[in-house]
Amino acid sequence: MAFTLQDLGRNVRELRESRPSRLKPGKPLLQYELADLAGIPSSSLCNIERGKYKNPTWEILSKVAAGLECDVSDFFTSGRREVRPEQIALDEMIDLIIKERLEKILEERRIKSGPGQS
Repeated sequence: MAFTLQDLGRNVRELRESRPSRLKPGKPLLQYELADLAGIPSSSLCNIERGKYKNPTWEILSKVAAGLECDVSDFFTSGRREVRPEQIALDEMIDLIIKERLEKILEERRIKSGPGQS
C-alpha cells in the first residue's frame, strides 16, 4: 500500500500530540504552538495534518520537524507507534481481569458438571 498525504498528516499529528504543550500544561502540543515553533502559518500545518497540503516541500517539513525536535524521516515511518507506560499498565490490568474472570467461569462449570466430568 502506498504512503499517502493522509499518512504523512496522521504521523505529523501523532508526533505533535505526543509532545507536551508549553501553553497548556497537561495537554498535547497545540497546532498553533507547533506552527509558531516551526515558523509556518497555522493553516499550513492544519492542511498538512489533514492530508490536504498538496505539495509539502522539504523546507516546510524540515521546519515542522525542527519544531517537533525530530527528524523528517519520522513523518514517513508508518506503523511505528509509541505506547505510553500508562497504556501498557492499563492493557496488562485488562488482561489480568479477563484471565481471572475466565478462570472463575471455568471453575464454576467444573463444579456444576460434577467431579470427573468436563
